[in-house]
Amino acid sequence: MPVMIVPLTAILATFFLSPVYESSTSILMNEASILPPAIDRGLETRQSYRRQSVSDLRNLLSNQIKSTKYIKSLVAKLDIPLPEGIKTKVAEKAIALPNVSEAELSENLLVESIRKLIDVQMSGSNLIILSARSSSPTMARSMTLTLAEIFLEESLAQELAGIQGSISFTEEQLTVYREKLYNAQNKLKQFRQNLIVSSIDEDTTTLNYNLNSIISIVEALDINISEAERLKTDITLSLQPYQIEPSLINIPDNIEKIKNYLMNTIPRLAELLGRYSWRDAKIMDLNQEARNIAANLNNEIELFIVKAYPDLPPEVQTDLSRFLIVGINIQFMQAKIMSLEKSIGKIKSLLTRDPDVEVTLDRLQSEVSRYRDLYNTLVQFSQNAAIKQSAMDVEAKSKYMIVKPAAMPFAPISPNRMKMAVMGLILGLMIGGGVILILVMLDDSFKKVEEVEDYLKLSVIATIPRIISPFSNTKKDRGLVYAGTSICIILIAAILYMKFRNS
Repeated sequence: MPVMIVPLTAILATFFLSPVYESSTSILMNEASILPPAIDRGLETRQSYRRQSVSDLRNLLSNQIKSTKYIKSLVAKLDIPLPEGIKTKVAEKAIALPNVSEAELSENLLVESIRKLIDVQMSGSNLIILSARSSSPTMARSMTLTLAEIFLEESLAQELAGIQGSISFTEEQLTVYREKLYNAQNKLKQFRQNLIVSSIDEDTTTLNYNLNSIISIVEALDINISEAERLKTDITLSLQPYQIEPSLINIPDNIEKIKNYLMNTIPRLAELLGRYSWRDAKIMDLNQEARNIAANLNNEIELFIVKAYPDLPPEVQTDLSRFLIVGINIQFMQAKIMSLEKSIGKIKSLLTRDPDVEVTLDRLQSEVSRYRDLYNTLVQFSQNAAIKQSAMDVEAKSKYMIVKPAAMPFAPISPNRMKMAVMGLILGLMIGGGVILILVMLDDSFKKVEEVEDYLKLSVIATIPRIISPFSNTKKDRGLVYAGTSICIILIAAILYMKFRNS
């Protein structure tokens, strides 16, 4: 009877227990990189999970996903109400902890109760299995989906935190060194002007005119270079949504050849400035030739971009063309400044031989060059950081990929009727066997002839065997059988009723 009654009772009890549903999702971690190695090494900020063991990685991710920050965000997004059981616990704990507010107690107890419903496992070294349990299948799925979203959002924020700080720092340094560069250029400009006023005689009009003209052109070129660098940075930022790195574009040979023609006009200009004034026809013709070459270069670049990127919108093609044109213009202007400064040195040597003037001018020029180099380095670093941020945004979004979305659980994981039935069967066997063992141990009747002879110290003369008929059981024995059978029938009927009602 226990072997029948206990399992049936266990199965019937499962209908009165609250069901628990579980939903899970699988997130694949990918360490792919889309950046060139040079930039990737220069701005390395990503956190690598590959160096950790699977158990350490599982503990790290479990602590991260089950952290108070994540669970509070989960509660806020799903608007999870406070269960009645937690309200009762809050009322009890509020008496023992009068210095803690009820709101804080409620929040902490709710977070702790939800934390117990979340599980994080690892399959291999790169597959996260995130699961959540609830008495509602809809809530279990919503919790799993929302937790996965929070994990992806926070992971993306962590990936970009370092590079964003690097960009902010670089922008601050750019502002500082831009100001220092402007101050150094102004000092050099003022010194040159004072040098012209104090050193040039009345019969050096041509040298004076040339020097003054070249200095003005150098100052204008410095301003143009600064504006071109800012424009280049703006264009790079505008191209980020299209995942295009313009600095990595390979210029074709025909454009490179035209560029070399343009750069070759600079040494010719320096040679002419040593013999002719700035307004001389030969110098003006050379400048016009450089402008014509630059115009031809611009047209070739625009044609190249249209052919190389036919699928891009026209405005993006225009930005790419402008980026390449501005970059070549910056190189041309910087080379031109170097050539003109050499001409300034030659003219200055003709106007004055004062060693103090030589030292001061060299110091000021060195200061301008130093700040220009630092500023250009920071500009390049800022551009790389912007590229890095865009690339890391793409990498982070592709790094964590949901390969198995959270599905609606249609069957509860608890209570498990098969498991309860097996446990009930084992318990029934133990109870039935225990009762039998106790009855045997308490039975003091004689079972053998020898037991009677040993007890009475007399010999048995004869034995009368027991005759058992089909209806020889006592009413008590039959009552137990009837009661057990009735209980089993009632339990089976109740199980069938509950099964029919639930289905």
